[in-house]
Amino acid sequence: MAGIRRISLYLLAAVLLIPPFVRAQDTVAPNDTTIEDALHRMSDQAGVVFVGEVIAVRYVAGEGGASGVVEVEFRVDQAVRGCMAGGSYVLREWAGLWSGGDQRYRVGQRLLMLLHTPGSGGVTSPVGGMAGAIPIRGSASWLQAAATASTTPSPVADLRWVGTRLRRSIMYRDASTPLANADSAAKDVTSDSSTAAQQAAVSTVVNMLADWQKKDAR
Repeated sequence: MAGIRRISLYLLAAVLLIPPFVRAQDTVAPNDTTIEDALHRMSDQAGVVFVGEVIAVRYVAGEGGASGVVEVEFRVDQAVRGCMAGGSYVLREWAGLWSGGDQRYRVGQRLLMLLHTPGSGGVTSPVGGMAGAIPIRGSASWLQAAATASTTPSPVADLRWVGTRLRRSIMYRDASTPLANADSAAKDVTSDSSTAAQQAAVSTVVNMLADWQKKDAR
């Protein structure tokens, strides 16, 4: 009996060491049926939002047997909330998220980050797991056009992981269609076949996030 009680105490201590935002399940509402709905909900849960590039990844060991952290340093290109453009932002994640050799970020990667408000020691994580670390890349059509032209392809936000947070059918739309006008140009499809195609211009997504923040601040 004493052994069982001791194991239970160890398990409880281990759970308490995990940051609240890692233990808590981000809310997903049944009425989130579009990418815009899910992104808006994630924005409401985020304390830090920016577009940036990973410039360094380093492990910092914990003291006295405590879990360490992984520091991911970003160059902030566009700031929406909780940081300044032109500077750097250091994301401090609980090292347990990197268990098993999982490489969550890599130097040179460009991302739109929606992060929880940092807790004790500045530790935080993306909203909705890695759904809040949105990759930025060029669409296939724009990359093909750029191969025969001197113009640089416009960057797009890959919203596939955001799409996985939807519980019902989502709207498929062309990347050239702003999210705010997607309803008029979209068709209903089920999630598995459509989430892989979800993308939007980074400028469109950033402007939408900034507008939501202004409305929330009123």
